[in-house]
Formats: sequence, structure tokens, C-alpha cells
Amino acid sequence: MWLIADSGSTKTEWILFDSTGQMQTVTTAGLNPLYLSETAFIAELEDPILVDWASQVTRVWFYGAGCGDTKINYTTANWLKSFFVKAHVNVASDLLGAARATCGTSKGIVAILGTGSNSCYYDGKGIKMHIKPLGFILGDEGSGAALGKALLKKLLRDEFSSNLSKLIYKEIGLDYHKIISKVYKEEWPNRFIASCAKALFLYKEEAEIEKVLRKEFDTFTLLIKKYESTLKINLIGSIGFYFKDFIATSLQDQGLEIGKVLKSPTEALVGYHLQNKD
Repeated sequence: MWLIADSGSTKTEWILFDSTGQMQTVTTAGLNPLYLSETAFIAELEDPILVDWASQVTRVWFYGAGCGDTKINYTTANWLKSFFVKAHVNVASDLLGAARATCGTSKGIVAILGTGSNSCYYDGKGIKMHIKPLGFILGDEGSGAALGKALLKKLLRDEFSSNLSKLIYKEIGLDYHKIISKVYKEEWPNRFIASCAKALFLYKEEAEIEKVLRKEFDTFTLLIKKYESTLKINLIGSIGFYFKDFIATSLQDQGLEIGKVLKSPTEALVGYHLQNKD
């Protein structure tokens, strides 16, 4: 049995499959090795389903946020091997996973738009150009965190209409002081900020919200233009999936075209690895 993991900042999707393509799935917390110790990382693997799978798995492909460095990947592979003791383990960036899922062995521009964001030019074999994402404080353009920040700034400064503000506060379920506490005093502020993007989707037809979305996705598009390519822009992640119409419009305004859009790469990666064993 083989196992694929797609691990972002918020969650990890695991998909167990065999040579016939028959699949089983489970979701656990995000496993970013930049933020977790070995003990904490392995503790997150102790899901009953993963424990049951561990003895069956002979091959693991782990695509993770934070896995863009050879040294980190080596360390992460060793952590995984201590849990999946019978498996040969490959660790690569979630960006390579996104590229393989959307482009297979063809060229393309690929962007992950989830809690955070990342992008690259993929030549069909590997990542050949990569614009540094910089994280949710300095970058992550077009991500849930970027959208959430834009929403919260306007909300907390009373820049939305009174009625819309009331609706958004109700959707978030927190008042001004609790929101500030979530952002500055609690763990994983990026996850909380990104979760607020749900309100943008809920009220996306409001003119005030549409203006926020267009501004944020125009910023993302200008970043993507730096690849200076006419290839289609392929998207992975919940933000890309739910806001694809806004993103497509922004790209089109800059002479670019949206390509394949997937909420999750895991099932497409099963197909890729059934054909390519690397």
C-alpha cells in the first residue's frame, strides 16, 4: 500500500491507495516542520487511522509546507520513517505536489492559495522559478491570510457599512477585543486570520466586499506576472477553488488565463504516482 500526504499550514490530507487506484482518506492537523519539534510532529501522527495504516504502507510521498529545503526534508523523512517503519519515504514541497497534481508532466505556472500562498514555474519535471512567498506578515498574496487581514483591517476600523459590519462580526463570532487577542496573543494567528476569509465568500456579492476581493487578487496577479509567461495559471487550495471567478477576472485583466483549479491535490497525485514512481 502507498500513502500520499498533502500538508499545509492548517491541515494534512492523507490518501492511502494501491496499484488499482482504490483509495482511503483521513485528515489530520497541519504538519509544518518549520514550526514543530520532532516530538510534536510525531504526536500529530498518532491518529487511530494512521496508526492502523502504518504497518501496511511501503511507500510514502509527503508534500508539505515548509519542505523546500534539503536539510529540512531529510529531517522530516526521518521523522516519518520512525512512524511508517516499513516504508520508503520521499519528502518534497507542497508546491511540487501542486505542480504534479495540476500539470502532470507538462509545463505550467502553479499557485497554492490556501491559508498561505506560494507559486512557481514548473517545467514538467521540477520547479524552475519560484517567487518567495514571505509568509502571512510580509507576503502570501491572494491567500486566506491575506484576504482575512484585508477584511479585519476594514472591519476593526469601522470602514464597512454598519449593517455589513454587524453581519461580519456575527459570522466571525467575536468582538473587537477578542479578535485582537486571537491575532496577537494566541497560537497560530495565520489560521485564525485565514478563517475570517469565509465571511468574504459569504458576502462576496456585496459591493464593499467585491472591492476588497478585487484589490487582493489584483495584487496576487501582479506577483504572478513576474513569471513573464503566457502559460495558464493553475490553482490549488480552498481560496483558489472558492474564489476562482474573481481570480480568473483579475488574471484576464492582465492578459493571463486561468487553468486547472483543484481544491485538493491528493486524488490527482494518486494518478500521477500510479504512472510515475519517482
